[in-house]
Amino acid sequence: MKSILACVLLTACLAGVCAARDDKKKDAAKSHPDLSGTWTLDKSKSDFGPFSERPIAKADATLVISEHDPELKITRTLSLNGQQESKEFTYYADERGETNPASIGGGIDVKSKTKWEGDKLVSHAKVTRKGQRGDFDIDTTEKWQVSSDGKTLTQSIEISGPFGMQQLKLVFHRSA
Repeated sequence: MKSILACVLLTACLAGVCAARDDKKKDAAKSHPDLSGTWTLDKSKSDFGPFSERPIAKADATLVISEHDPELKITRTLSLNGQQESKEFTYYADERGETNPASIGGGIDVKSKTKWEGDKLVSHAKVTRKGQRGDFDIDTTEKWQVSSDGKTLTQSIEISGPFGMQQLKLVFHRSA
């Protein structure tokens, strides 16, 4: 009889621990904003920094984000002078790592690791480029943050390399 009672108590304790773990996972998933939706670039509120004279600063941009924690899929479409370019990016907020095409330019794969830091999604990457004087590294940090009313998405980008640090700030408004 004592062994049956002990077994029942042990089972109840284990069930409680599992339920508590599940609750923590649900709380963690709720602790950050959902970036899902369609977002349109507001060029007047964005700062393209050193890229302000490049075509990317003049293009209309739309992001379509689908979030299924920990995976985020982003389709970015740029439109300029009747031409359109779309790129797809996948991020994993559990830091498993991902490989995506370069945001600007082409022909380069960027390996990054992504995680939530509070209410910001943060992705760190390092890319080695070939230059006239040899190879050099470029470090990038991208941060995405949704406003408290859920209507604005701000993407902050820091790029560091032999040229110093460059910063960009892209402001998007929710369109759907």
